[in-house]
Amino acid sequence: MVATPGVGTADTTPAGNPRTTPRPRPVEAPHVFTFVIPAHNEQASIATIVGQAIAAAQPGDRVLVVDSASTDATAHHAAAAGAEVLPGPRGKGAAMAVAIANITTPWVCFLDADLISSQTNVPAALRQAAASGTADHILGDYEYADPGTILASTFTIYQPLVAEFFPEVGHLGANSLSGYRAIRRRYLDRPLPAHFGVEAHLNISIAMAGGTAAVRHLGVIGSRFKYKPDMCREIACSILDLATAHHRLHPDHRPSWQAWIDQGAAAISQITATSGRSTSLARLFAAARRPMPARTHHTGDTQQQATASPPPQSTDHPIPSDGQTRTHPSQPHEAERV
Repeated sequence: MVATPGVGTADTTPAGNPRTTPRPRPVEAPHVFTFVIPAHNEQASIATIVGQAIAAAQPGDRVLVVDSASTDATAHHAAAAGAEVLPGPRGKGAAMAVAIANITTPWVCFLDADLISSQTNVPAALRQAAASGTADHILGDYEYADPGTILASTFTIYQPLVAEFFPEVGHLGANSLSGYRAIRRRYLDRPLPAHFGVEAHLNISIAMAGGTAAVRHLGVIGSRFKYKPDMCREIACSILDLATAHHRLHPDHRPSWQAWIDQGAAAISQITATSGRSTSLARLFAAARRPMPARTHHTGDTQQQATASPPPQSTDHPIPSDGQTRTHPSQPHEAERV
Protein backbone atom coordinates (compact mmCIF):
# COMPACT_ATOMS: atom_id res chain seq x y z
CA MET A 1 0.00 0.00 0.00
CA VAL A 2 1.35 3.39 -1.00
CA ALA A 3 0.58 6.65 0.70
CA THR A 4 -0.39 9.39 -1.72
CA PRO A 5 0.29 12.81 -0.22
CA GLY A 6 -2.78 15.03 -0.10
CA VAL A 7 -5.16 12.30 -1.32
CA GLY A 8 -5.21 9.64 1.37
CA THR A 9 -4.06 6.05 0.92
CA ALA A 10 -4.48 3.97 -2.22
CA ASP A 11 -4.02 0.47 -3.59
CA THR A 12 -5.53 -1.16 -6.67
CA THR A 13 -8.82 -2.89 -7.38
CA PRO A 14 -8.95 -6.24 -9.24
CA ALA A 15 -9.42 -4.24 -12.42
CA GLY A 16 -6.19 -2.38 -11.76
CA ASN A 17 -7.89 0.91 -10.88
CA PRO A 18 -6.66 2.84 -7.85
CA ARG A 19 -8.73 2.40 -4.71
CA THR A 20 -8.76 5.38 -2.38
CA THR A 21 -9.87 5.83 1.19
CA PRO A 22 -11.50 9.10 2.23
CA ARG A 23 -9.18 11.82 3.38
CA PRO A 24 -9.63 12.49 7.10
CA ARG A 25 -11.53 15.67 7.81
CA PRO A 26 -9.28 18.43 9.06
CA VAL A 27 -9.47 18.99 12.79
CA GLU A 28 -10.76 22.50 13.45
CA ALA A 29 -8.65 24.64 15.75
CA PRO A 30 -10.19 24.71 19.23
CA HIS A 31 -10.19 28.50 19.46
CA VAL A 32 -11.90 29.55 16.25
CA PHE A 33 -14.68 32.05 16.87
CA THR A 34 -17.77 33.43 15.23
CA PHE A 35 -18.58 36.94 16.44
CA VAL A 36 -22.37 37.29 16.38
CA ILE A 37 -24.09 40.68 16.50
CA PRO A 38 -27.91 40.60 16.64
CA ALA A 39 -29.15 44.02 15.56
CA HIS A 40 -32.52 45.75 15.30
CA ASN A 41 -32.53 49.31 13.93
CA GLU A 42 -28.92 50.05 14.89
CA GLN A 43 -27.75 51.79 11.71
CA ALA A 44 -26.10 54.58 13.72
CA SER A 45 -23.82 52.30 15.74
CA ILE A 46 -23.49 48.92 14.02
CA ALA A 47 -20.26 49.80 12.20
CA THR A 48 -18.45 50.42 15.50
CA ILE A 49 -18.85 46.92 16.94
CA VAL A 50 -18.38 45.31 13.51
CA GLY A 51 -15.09 47.19 13.17
CA GLN A 52 -13.95 45.96 16.59
CA ALA A 53 -14.88 42.37 15.73
CA ILE A 54 -13.01 42.48 12.42
CA ALA A 55 -9.95 43.87 14.20
CA ALA A 56 -10.20 41.09 16.81
CA ALA A 57 -10.71 38.26 14.32
CA GLN A 58 -7.99 35.67 13.84
CA PRO A 59 -7.62 33.31 10.85
CA GLY A 60 -10.75 31.18 10.53
CA ASP A 61 -12.96 33.53 12.56
CA ARG A 62 -16.21 34.98 11.22
CA VAL A 63 -18.05 38.23 11.89
CA LEU A 64 -21.80 37.74 11.49
CA VAL A 65 -24.60 40.29 11.89
CA VAL A 66 -28.18 39.05 12.13
CA ASP A 67 -30.46 41.85 10.98
CA SER A 68 -33.42 41.38 13.32
CA ALA A 69 -36.28 42.72 11.19
CA SER A 70 -34.78 46.21 11.04
CA THR A 71 -36.69 48.96 9.29
CA ASP A 72 -33.61 51.12 8.78
CA ALA A 73 -30.28 50.63 6.99
CA THR A 74 -28.68 48.40 9.65
CA ALA A 75 -27.98 45.58 7.19
CA HIS A 76 -26.43 47.95 4.64
CA HIS A 77 -24.11 49.57 7.18
CA ALA A 78 -23.10 46.19 8.64
CA ALA A 79 -22.18 44.83 5.23
CA ALA A 80 -20.32 48.02 4.33
CA ALA A 81 -18.28 47.64 7.53
CA GLY A 82 -17.22 44.15 6.46
CA ALA A 83 -19.62 41.77 8.23
CA GLU A 84 -21.55 38.84 6.84
CA VAL A 85 -25.24 39.67 7.17
CA LEU A 86 -28.14 37.27 7.65
CA PRO A 87 -31.81 38.28 7.79
CA GLY A 88 -33.55 37.34 11.02
CA PRO A 89 -36.86 37.69 12.84
CA ARG A 90 -37.69 40.26 15.51
CA GLY A 91 -36.58 39.27 18.97
CA LYS A 92 -33.06 39.09 20.37
CA GLY A 93 -33.17 35.40 21.21
CA ALA A 94 -34.74 34.58 17.85
CA ALA A 95 -31.96 36.45 16.04
CA MET A 96 -29.30 34.66 18.08
CA ALA A 97 -30.89 31.32 17.20
CA VAL A 98 -30.62 32.13 13.48
CA ALA A 99 -26.91 32.73 13.94
CA ILE A 100 -26.35 29.55 15.94
CA ALA A 101 -28.03 27.50 13.22
CA ASN A 102 -25.43 28.81 10.78
CA ILE A 103 -22.34 28.35 12.95
CA THR A 104 -19.94 25.42 13.31
CA THR A 105 -17.01 27.14 15.02
CA PRO A 106 -16.08 25.87 18.51
CA TRP A 107 -16.77 29.28 20.07
CA VAL A 108 -19.52 31.85 19.62
CA CYS A 109 -18.98 35.41 20.87
CA PHE A 110 -22.18 37.45 21.17
CA LEU A 111 -21.91 41.24 20.99
CA ASP A 112 -24.36 44.12 21.37
CA ALA A 113 -25.03 46.26 18.33
CA ASP A 114 -25.54 49.52 20.23
CA LEU A 115 -21.96 50.00 21.42
CA ILE A 116 -20.83 53.58 20.88
CA SER A 117 -17.48 53.67 22.67
CA SER A 118 -15.29 51.45 24.84
CA GLN A 119 -11.97 51.57 26.64
CA THR A 120 -10.86 48.33 25.02
CA ASN A 121 -11.64 46.23 21.98
CA VAL A 122 -14.54 44.27 23.49
CA PRO A 123 -14.54 41.22 21.18
CA ALA A 124 -10.75 40.97 21.40
CA ALA A 125 -10.90 40.97 25.21
CA LEU A 126 -13.55 38.25 25.26
CA ARG A 127 -11.69 36.19 22.69
CA GLN A 128 -8.45 36.40 24.65
CA ALA A 129 -10.16 35.43 27.91
CA ALA A 130 -11.82 32.42 26.28
CA ALA A 131 -8.74 31.23 24.40
CA SER A 132 -6.38 31.57 27.37
CA GLY A 133 -8.62 30.03 30.02
CA THR A 134 -10.60 26.89 30.70
CA ALA A 135 -14.09 28.31 31.30
CA ASP A 136 -16.94 27.40 28.98
CA HIS A 137 -18.73 30.73 29.28
CA ILE A 138 -17.07 34.15 29.47
CA LEU A 139 -19.26 37.08 30.50
CA GLY A 140 -18.19 40.63 29.78
CA ASP A 141 -18.83 42.88 32.77
CA TYR A 142 -18.40 46.63 32.47
CA GLU A 143 -19.23 50.08 33.76
CA TYR A 144 -21.68 52.29 31.91
CA ALA A 145 -20.37 55.59 30.60
CA ASP A 146 -23.53 57.17 32.03
CA PRO A 147 -23.15 56.81 35.82
CA GLY A 148 -26.89 57.27 36.25
CA THR A 149 -27.69 53.97 34.55
CA ILE A 150 -29.82 51.68 36.74
CA LEU A 151 -29.91 47.95 35.99
CA ALA A 152 -33.47 47.69 37.24
CA SER A 153 -34.38 44.29 35.84
CA THR A 154 -31.11 42.75 37.00
CA PHE A 155 -31.38 43.41 40.72
CA THR A 156 -35.18 43.62 41.02
CA ILE A 157 -36.08 40.47 39.08
CA TYR A 158 -33.09 38.45 37.86
CA GLN A 159 -30.90 38.32 40.97
CA PRO A 160 -33.67 37.42 43.47
CA LEU A 161 -35.14 34.71 41.23
CA VAL A 162 -31.81 33.12 40.33
CA ALA A 163 -30.66 33.17 43.97
CA GLU A 164 -33.91 31.42 44.90
CA PHE A 165 -34.13 28.79 42.17
CA PHE A 166 -30.59 28.39 40.80
CA PRO A 167 -28.02 29.40 43.44
CA GLU A 168 -25.33 27.35 41.69
CA VAL A 169 -25.26 29.91 38.87
CA GLY A 170 -23.29 32.13 41.23
CA HIS A 171 -22.28 35.75 40.87
CA LEU A 172 -21.59 36.67 37.26
CA GLY A 173 -20.66 40.31 37.67
CA ALA A 174 -22.79 43.40 38.14
CA ASN A 175 -24.00 43.01 34.54
CA SER A 176 -25.17 39.40 34.81
CA LEU A 177 -27.37 39.93 31.75
CA SER A 178 -24.57 41.37 29.64
CA GLY A 179 -24.95 41.07 25.89
CA TYR A 180 -21.19 40.59 25.60
CA ARG A 181 -20.26 36.94 26.14
CA ALA A 182 -18.29 34.07 24.60
CA ILE A 183 -19.68 30.53 24.81
CA ARG A 184 -18.49 27.15 23.64
CA ARG A 185 -20.72 26.11 20.74
CA ARG A 186 -21.61 22.77 22.32
CA TYR A 187 -23.65 24.56 25.00
CA LEU A 188 -25.89 26.20 22.40
CA ASP A 189 -27.75 23.23 20.95
CA ARG A 190 -30.96 23.69 22.95
CA PRO A 191 -33.77 26.04 21.90
CA LEU A 192 -33.49 29.64 23.09
CA PRO A 193 -36.32 31.93 24.18
CA ALA A 194 -37.07 34.35 21.36
CA HIS A 195 -37.07 37.44 23.55
CA PHE A 196 -34.87 39.41 25.95
CA GLY A 197 -34.90 36.57 28.46
CA VAL A 198 -32.19 34.87 26.43
CA GLU A 199 -29.23 35.99 28.59
CA ALA A 200 -30.89 34.76 31.79
CA HIS A 201 -31.62 31.49 30.01
CA LEU A 202 -27.97 31.11 28.96
CA ASN A 203 -26.63 31.81 32.45
CA ILE A 204 -28.83 29.10 33.93
CA SER A 205 -28.82 26.50 31.18
CA ILE A 206 -25.03 26.48 30.81
CA ALA A 207 -24.56 26.12 34.57
CA MET A 208 -27.13 23.32 34.71
CA ALA A 209 -25.31 21.53 31.89
CA GLY A 210 -22.12 21.55 33.96
CA GLY A 211 -20.43 24.47 32.23
CA THR A 212 -18.11 26.82 34.07
CA ALA A 213 -18.26 30.60 33.81
CA ALA A 214 -15.73 33.40 34.13
CA VAL A 215 -16.16 37.16 34.26
CA ARG A 216 -13.98 39.44 32.14
CA HIS A 217 -14.07 43.12 33.03
CA LEU A 218 -14.23 45.35 29.95
CA GLY A 219 -13.84 48.79 31.50
CA VAL A 220 -16.25 51.58 30.61
CA ILE A 221 -18.64 51.17 27.69
CA GLY A 222 -20.84 53.81 26.14
CA SER A 223 -24.08 52.56 24.62
CA ARG A 224 -27.67 53.56 24.00
CA PHE A 225 -29.16 52.15 27.21
CA LYS A 226 -32.93 51.85 26.89
CA TYR A 227 -35.51 50.96 29.53
CA LYS A 228 -37.84 48.34 28.10
CA PRO A 229 -40.93 47.75 30.28
CA ASP A 230 -41.47 44.19 29.03
CA MET A 231 -37.87 43.08 29.45
CA CYS A 232 -38.19 42.20 33.14
CA ARG A 233 -41.20 39.98 32.42
CA GLU A 234 -39.33 38.17 29.65
CA ILE A 235 -36.36 37.63 31.97
CA ALA A 236 -38.65 36.28 34.68
CA CYS A 237 -40.45 34.03 32.19
CA SER A 238 -37.17 32.40 31.18
CA ILE A 239 -36.19 31.76 34.80
CA LEU A 240 -39.56 30.32 35.82
CA ASP A 241 -39.69 28.14 32.70
CA LEU A 242 -36.32 26.63 33.62
CA ALA A 243 -37.26 26.33 37.30
CA THR A 244 -40.30 24.30 36.29
CA ALA A 245 -38.32 22.19 33.82
CA HIS A 246 -35.71 21.38 36.48
CA HIS A 247 -38.35 20.50 39.09
CA ARG A 248 -37.65 23.47 41.31
CA LEU A 249 -41.05 25.09 40.89
CA HIS A 250 -44.33 23.22 40.78
CA PRO A 251 -46.56 24.51 37.96
CA ASP A 252 -49.42 25.02 40.41
CA HIS A 253 -47.32 27.59 42.29
CA ARG A 254 -46.37 29.64 39.27
CA PRO A 255 -49.31 32.10 39.52
CA SER A 256 -48.16 33.29 42.95
CA TRP A 257 -44.68 33.89 41.55
CA GLN A 258 -46.15 35.71 38.59
CA ALA A 259 -47.94 38.05 40.97
CA TRP A 260 -44.62 38.75 42.71
CA ILE A 261 -43.05 39.48 39.33
CA ASP A 262 -45.91 41.77 38.34
CA GLN A 263 -45.31 43.88 41.45
CA GLY A 264 -41.63 44.21 40.57
CA ALA A 265 -42.47 45.07 36.98
CA ALA A 266 -44.81 47.80 38.21
CA ALA A 267 -41.97 49.36 40.20
CA ILE A 268 -39.66 49.22 37.18
CA SER A 269 -42.28 50.80 34.93
CA GLN A 270 -42.32 53.90 37.14
CA ILE A 271 -38.72 54.74 36.27
CA THR A 272 -38.63 57.72 33.94
CA ALA A 273 -36.05 60.26 32.89
CA THR A 274 -37.49 62.70 35.44
CA SER A 275 -38.20 60.37 38.38
CA GLY A 276 -34.80 60.94 39.99
CA ARG A 277 -32.12 58.38 40.79
CA SER A 278 -32.64 58.28 44.56
CA THR A 279 -36.39 57.88 44.25
CA SER A 280 -36.03 55.20 41.59
CA LEU A 281 -33.47 53.22 43.60
CA ALA A 282 -35.57 53.37 46.77
CA ARG A 283 -38.57 52.05 44.87
CA LEU A 284 -36.58 49.26 43.25
CA PHE A 285 -34.82 48.18 46.44
CA ALA A 286 -38.19 47.95 48.17
CA ALA A 287 -39.46 45.77 45.32
CA ALA A 288 -36.41 43.49 45.43
CA ARG A 289 -36.73 42.96 49.19
CA ARG A 290 -40.35 41.82 49.15
CA PRO A 291 -40.98 38.39 50.70
CA MET A 292 -41.10 35.65 48.09
CA PRO A 293 -43.92 33.13 47.70
CA ALA A 294 -43.65 29.54 48.84
CA ARG A 295 -42.65 27.05 46.21
CA THR A 296 -42.74 23.29 45.74
CA HIS A 297 -39.91 21.07 44.60
CA HIS A 298 -41.23 18.10 42.70
CA THR A 299 -39.55 15.06 41.22
CA GLY A 300 -41.72 12.44 39.57
CA ASP A 301 -44.73 11.78 41.78
CA THR A 302 -43.20 13.20 44.95
CA GLN A 303 -43.56 16.77 46.10
CA GLN A 304 -41.84 18.66 48.86
CA GLN A 305 -43.13 21.98 50.14
CA ALA A 306 -40.48 24.67 50.43
CA THR A 307 -40.99 27.56 52.79
CA ALA A 308 -41.00 31.13 51.59
CA SER A 309 -37.47 32.33 51.20
CA PRO A 310 -36.16 35.53 52.74
CA PRO A 311 -35.17 38.25 50.32
CA PRO A 312 -31.73 37.49 48.85
CA GLN A 313 -28.77 39.50 49.99
CA SER A 314 -27.16 41.79 47.47
CA THR A 315 -24.68 40.01 45.21
CA ASP A 316 -23.03 43.16 43.92
CA HIS A 317 -19.48 42.25 44.94
CA PRO A 318 -16.70 44.48 43.63
CA ILE A 319 -15.48 43.48 40.19
CA PRO A 320 -11.73 43.60 39.60
CA SER A 321 -10.65 46.39 37.30
CA ASP A 322 -7.43 44.67 36.30
CA GLY A 323 -9.00 42.94 33.31
CA GLN A 324 -8.71 39.50 34.90
CA THR A 325 -11.34 36.82 34.77
CA ARG A 326 -12.93 35.15 37.76
CA THR A 327 -14.16 31.60 37.28
CA HIS A 328 -17.30 30.16 38.86
CA PRO A 329 -17.56 26.36 38.80
CA SER A 330 -21.09 25.00 38.61
CA GLN A 331 -22.14 22.60 41.34
CA PRO A 332 -25.33 20.51 41.15
CA HIS A 333 -28.24 21.74 43.26
CA GLU A 334 -29.39 19.41 46.02
CA ALA A 335 -32.72 18.80 44.28
CA GLU A 336 -30.88 17.66 41.17
CA ARG A 337 -28.45 15.22 42.77
CA VAL A 338 -29.08 11.52 42.21
